[in-house]
Amino acid sequence: MEEHEILNNEYFKVNRFLLKLTGLWPYQKRHVKLIIRILYICAIHSMMIPQVIRTVEEWGKDFEIVLENIVGFIYLQCVLAKYIITFTAEPQLVFLYKKMAFDWTRYIEAEEQLSLQRAASNGQLMTIIYSVYVNFAGVGFATLPGTLPTILNIIAPLNESRPTKVLCFYAEYFIDQEEYYYQLLFQTFIGVMSTVFINATVDTLYVICAHHSDGLFNIVSVLWLYRYRFQKAFNKSQERYQVKSRNLVAAKNLDEEIHEYVLTAINIHNESIEFINLIQSTYTLYFFIQMSLTIISLSLATVVAMMNLHDIINLIRIFFIWCGIILNLAYISIAGQQIIDTSLQIFDSAYFCGWYNHPLKTQRLLKFIMLRCSRQCQITAGPMLVINLESCSNILKSSLSYCTFMIAVS
Repeated sequence: MEEHEILNNEYFKVNRFLLKLTGLWPYQKRHVKLIIRILYICAIHSMMIPQVIRTVEEWGKDFEIVLENIVGFIYLQCVLAKYIITFTAEPQLVFLYKKMAFDWTRYIEAEEQLSLQRAASNGQLMTIIYSVYVNFAGVGFATLPGTLPTILNIIAPLNESRPTKVLCFYAEYFIDQEEYYYQLLFQTFIGVMSTVFINATVDTLYVICAHHSDGLFNIVSVLWLYRYRFQKAFNKSQERYQVKSRNLVAAKNLDEEIHEYVLTAINIHNESIEFINLIQSTYTLYFFIQMSLTIISLSLATVVAMMNLHDIINLIRIFFIWCGIILNLAYISIAGQQIIDTSLQIFDSAYFCGWYNHPLKTQRLLKFIMLRCSRQCQITAGPMLVINLESCSNILKSSLSYCTFMIAVS
């Protein structure tokens, strides 16, 4: 399959652009990918190293700065892990891209295309919303600490002016930060937006893969108005009984056609499960690291926010971090929940397709698919945690519990 055929669908243009922007598009020239990846890694470390130095300097002196910098360090480590895992998993991702492109050329009937289009449209909408939000949040986080004091000095002045030359995180550059403020602001802005682009690229890539698997499941059991493959089999079985008494040869031919419809549906279902297994093997380490660090960073960010209730500027800055963590967690959890829901609904379609009117050999096939559909398909973070809304809720509860404990101890 040629490069121009991969993710060249109108629904995936944003994802393809982000992959090229971050050096994760596998068909870029090797030296171009290498240069882009080095620049992104350097941009992340250009924030991380000064942050670590400042944390060491403030250790035992200012607990608030230390705690906030730990949150920032965890975030940067999570982004770095996402980035490295994604480009090291390039062979698996290429297979995913090719599989998605092949499915669009393989399933060409109207209902099949409608199923893929609706799933891809939902994925595109989620991609655009998430990309716009994280870019807005990144710009706000990087610039508000310097611009908000200027605005407040105008609309709500104090006896003394608020400091306006403030960076978005505590760092030590061993130079005068006020004198070189704009140079440092530009450097931190580049670093923050680098992490934003990586998050937008990796997270939305997972979501479009998840929605594509939903589209494959919906070909078997369309969620909206159609019960396409199984409904066709049901219609054929009704027709079979009408002609059986008049023409045994025609009835036998219909039996074979019904069996073929159901067999095709089962094959598509098996391919959908294989596609999800490939997503699982590609993303399991990524999700394990992200979920582990999310619990810690969310707890610490909540503590820092409560410590800054008196400081509106710091509180708004921390609010961006806090919302970003929660929305990122919800974003990937919703996609995981959709995989579970669509995989389980195939059982209902198989059961209510009039299986009792099917030929006996077809009924045996339906028993197997119903048995398989009773066990949900899912994406997990390591061996324990399932990516779904229930896990999202449990992580939020755990984080708030840890936050309460830390406040009580401090």
